[in-house]
Amino acid sequence: MLRPPNSPQVPATVPTPPPVISASPIVPTPITPDLPPVLPPRPLTPQPPQIQSNSEIPPVVTPSPPPALPQIPTQIVSLYGHLPYQEDEPQRLVQVGSYYNRIEYLDIEAAEAFNRMKLDAKTNGISLKLISGFRSIADQEQLFTKQIQRRGSKEAASKLSAPPGYSEHHTGYAIDIGDEQQPNTDLKFEFEDTETYRWLTAYAGNYGFELSFPRNNFQKVSFEPWHWRYVASPRSQQIFATARSFLH
Repeated sequence: MLRPPNSPQVPATVPTPPPVISASPIVPTPITPDLPPVLPPRPLTPQPPQIQSNSEIPPVVTPSPPPALPQIPTQIVSLYGHLPYQEDEPQRLVQVGSYYNRIEYLDIEAAEAFNRMKLDAKTNGISLKLISGFRSIADQEQLFTKQIQRRGSKEAASKLSAPPGYSEHHTGYAIDIGDEQQPNTDLKFEFEDTETYRWLTAYAGNYGFELSFPRNNFQKVSFEPWHWRYVASPRSQQIFATARSFLH
C-alpha cells in the first residue's frame, strides 16, 4: 500500500500486556485427629473388695465327711465282731501237711486249691507253708483261753483270736500261711514284709483265696496277713456270704 507523500507517520500501537498476578504458595493445613487428652498415670492403690449382694454370693460347699467303716448289722449274731461258723463235715477233711508234728487238714476244695497254689509258687521261688487249717471248736476253746490269759480279757483276746464257735478255721476253708524260708515270721505282723506275702497278695486270688482280715476290716479284728480263706466254690461262698458282703 502506498502512502501519500508528506503524510505524518503514526506510531504503531503496542498492546499493553496484562498484569502479572503472583500467586501465593498453597500450604496444606495439617489435619489433627480428635484424640483424647493424655492423662498422667494414676498411682496403684489397693481397691477395697466389692461386696456382692446376698443373691450373688455363691453357696458355701461343706465337704462330706469320710465314710464310716461298715458295722455288723444288729440282726446278725456276732461275738466281739466275729461271726459264727459250724465245723466242717469230717468226711470232707483231707490231710494237707503238718506243722511242728501237728497234722493239718483242710476241706477238700480248699486243699486242692492250696496244693496247686503251692506248686506254682515254688516255680517262682516262693515257698508256701501251711501253719494251721481246720480247727475244731474244742481246739479253739483252748487257744482262746490262752489268749485271755495273755491279754487279760475276752474282748482283748478276741482282737487276735476268735472265740470258740466263731472261728473261720471251723469251716475247713481258712488257712494260716507262712514262709518256709522265714519261720521267724510265722503268725507275726512281720510276715507282711516277706516276698511270700507279696506274692500272695498278687496271685492268691487266682486260686480262690482272699485275705480274711485286712486292715480296718468291719469286724474290727486285728490285721492278719497270714490268715486267708478259700471262696471260689458255691459252698464256700455261701459259708462266707455275710463276711464277704462287707468287703466287696
